[in-house]
Amino acid sequence: MYRKSIDVVIYQVPKFENSPLATVRFTEYDGHDRAIRVNEVNYWEKEYFHCQVLEAVSCGLDVAICTQENVKILQKKLRSWTN
Repeated sequence: MYRKSIDVVIYQVPKFENSPLATVRFTEYDGHDRAIRVNEVNYWEKEYFHCQVLEAVSCGLDVAICTQENVKILQKKLRSWTN
């Protein structure tokens, strides 16, 4: 389901021992623009994390990211992936 606007929100969190690189929530919508499913995934590998976020945005899902990565660098990557 493709929506007119896709929200990507990124929060930077402090690094903690044994914590994932990122925790991401993906929100899926029905044809009436109502949220029907929210999935939360922990990512430990940077390449897989980036791949999954790009795929979700490409499919029209809203994405909320809590990550240890530098937020400004991640925002630049997202812009380059989606433009």
